[in-house]
Amino acid sequence: MSTEWKTLRDELPEDVRARLDMKRQERRLGKALAEVRKAMHATQQEVATRAAMTQNTVSKIESADDVLLSSIVRYMHSLGGGVELVLKTPDGKARRVDFDPEIYVKQTVSLQST
Repeated sequence: MSTEWKTLRDELPEDVRARLDMKRQERRLGKALAEVRKAMHATQQEVATRAAMTQNTVSKIESADDVLLSSIVRYMHSLGGGVELVLKTPDGKARRVDFDPEIYVKQTVSLQST
């Protein structure tokens, strides 16, 4: 029998729920993307135009809890940046995947954690 997270969360004390909500908010990828955009002095409309998206889509990306990796890549490339994903295994190894705009996905050498 599995219990849904919502049910478990509802049983937590209010202060614990508040701390979890705050941590979740801090980890939101959309928030980080919006911060990068603002640091680059770009508007949502400018990102949308360069990424071949609508401004509404950019807004949704910046407020979403779950974003497609392809959308993140388009978003960051529209700002002249890039995306690198680090895949970490339990044994401490890491593999970096660079989402280069020219070849889209370029896998780099596997790295050992030190």
